[in-house]
Amino acid sequence: MFYVPVTALTAPSVLAAPLSPQSPLSNRISCAEIQSDGPEVMVGDIVEKKLCGRQSGRSHRRPLEEKYFYSNYLKLLFKSDFSNQQRYTGFAAYYRAVDINECQESTETVCSHFCNNYIGGYFCSCPPEYFLHPDNHTCGVNCSGGLFTDIQGMISSPGFPSPYPENTRCEYKVQLEHGFEVVIHFQEDFDVEEYGDGSCSDSLTIKAGTRTFGPFCGKSPPNPSVIETGSNEADIIFQTDSGGENTGWKVRYYGDAIQCPVQVISNSILDPQQEKYVFRDVVNVTCVEGYEIVKDQKTLRSFISTCQGDGTWKNMHFQCQLVNCGEPDPIDNGNVFSNTTTYGSEITYNCSDEYYALTLPAGEDGTYSCSSYGYWVNSRGNKELPICTPVCGVHQSDKSGRIFGGTRAKPGQFPWMIQFTDIELGGGSLISDRWVLTAAHVVNKKIFPTMFGGVMKFFPNTNLQSQEKRLQAKKIIIHPLYQDNEDTEGQSNFDNDIALVQLTKKVKLGSCISPICLPRRGLAPVVNEVATIAGWGKTEKRESAVNLQFASISLSSMDKCKKATGGKGYFTPNMLCAGSDVGKDSCNGDSGGPLMFTDPQDSSKMYMAGIVSWGPRDCGTYGLYTKVDNYLDWIEETIAAVEREEQEEVETQVVCE
Repeated sequence: MFYVPVTALTAPSVLAAPLSPQSPLSNRISCAEIQSDGPEVMVGDIVEKKLCGRQSGRSHRRPLEEKYFYSNYLKLLFKSDFSNQQRYTGFAAYYRAVDINECQESTETVCSHFCNNYIGGYFCSCPPEYFLHPDNHTCGVNCSGGLFTDIQGMISSPGFPSPYPENTRCEYKVQLEHGFEVVIHFQEDFDVEEYGDGSCSDSLTIKAGTRTFGPFCGKSPPNPSVIETGSNEADIIFQTDSGGENTGWKVRYYGDAIQCPVQVISNSILDPQQEKYVFRDVVNVTCVEGYEIVKDQKTLRSFISTCQGDGTWKNMHFQCQLVNCGEPDPIDNGNVFSNTTTYGSEITYNCSDEYYALTLPAGEDGTYSCSSYGYWVNSRGNKELPICTPVCGVHQSDKSGRIFGGTRAKPGQFPWMIQFTDIELGGGSLISDRWVLTAAHVVNKKIFPTMFGGVMKFFPNTNLQSQEKRLQAKKIIIHPLYQDNEDTEGQSNFDNDIALVQLTKKVKLGSCISPICLPRRGLAPVVNEVATIAGWGKTEKRESAVNLQFASISLSSMDKCKKATGGKGYFTPNMLCAGSDVGKDSCNGDSGGPLMFTDPQDSSKMYMAGIVSWGPRDCGTYGLYTKVDNYLDWIEETIAAVEREEQEEVETQVVCE
């Protein structure tokens, strides 16, 4: 017969199940060696014990064996086969559940600190200030969650300088004001457990932003012992394992203001100047000479900047760039060329042709440079531009010919001659690019006299004259002491016979029209000095000249003029006498024209010493001329006063083609 009954024995999970079989079984022979009837004790799928044989009757009251099985679940399997040649009585066994003292009987440490046994189980506990980890076996110190916000302080491992706890993770956070970086200084007492190969079993790690320092361990502090984290926040993480008697560590932390670069922007200097700049430092940033900041179409030389909490300067987007003076201003009748217009560049002004000269302060040559302030300045630092002023007395010389008894002048020989063609023919002289000097009686009581410049011919019909050469008067200024009256004998008074005519437009000077010089102060011709007269007045044929005529005469004594006029008229120190005994003289129609002399310092130039004024009824002897030298102050002051009052730009009239 084959019989296999199975019995399951269950005890609480923390108890052992001892099993005590009684007679008649015996285990004198190894049951594993034979196939026989008997019980088997199984723990899981493993046969822990097999019993068979016969127990002697002497001690059948006592258990054959008491066996502890460290499991709360057993299976008892009884087998019998078909070869029962004798009658066997079987077996009897009892079992009971026995509490296991895990705190003492476990081969491993079940609790890191205190193990507490109770029937059916055990529990772990911790010393004061420790807590039980979620695994319910290990204890740790509650050292995390510390937040340090003071500008400086001390942090150490738990219990320092006593040994720190095992199985602990401490996290300390230092959080300072934005703009300060955390600096950590390790103290000399440093003892963190490490393995024999130098790797860390316990570790101290510092994290700041994206940077990680460590892990650190061993018997000495890190080298260097000061760590500049570069951040206003730092996490100090201390991790321990399950053993060791190391004393730990201690650090001092403090906040160091975050540094900014020693330069805010290129090409600038800072005030104040320091070796380093830190959070909240304020500086005045000034561009170096020749540089400027362009902002919203405005230029700045300096600005205020503050070192910010992230280590950058405020207003770093500004740029100091080279000062640009721009294209230089043009000047009338002049030229200027520039390849570059930035700081340090140089330009030179010059006049467009020989009829203009550059008027400059003493020592200047017309060179200007781009200054650090964005202006073109001369060597003295002045912005005032040079002026191309008319060159006087430039002409084509030819000493032959006469007026009364003279011949035709060549083009450009007397380019200052102005022709008045109203009811009476008259003349005048261009003394600048906008002013004409003539006799007062020529323009007296005339508002807009008809004038032509740069012409060689006289046409009674002015429509035949080139209209491009027609000049328009803006203002006529007669000398205030000129008297337009006659005495009881019908004699006119030509004292102060001088007038100025201002043109509405400036005349562009050229070969056909340019001014004559006024006499330098103190320059006066002497008797018998040769002079030149020119005009369109009557010739020896008693007719007005079609072409401009000129002749040479001599300066004479006033007695000769008095004799020529028969003593009639007014003779004053404001008059010159000139003429000849050979039929050369100014005549009707020449009034207002110049009495010209060669400049003794420059023979290529002529100056105007007199103005054709009056003379004997019959031409061809001697005439009287207004002495220009006596009126230089009036001429200069009058012109200056008029031009000071003018504000508008003056157009230029081109006369010469």
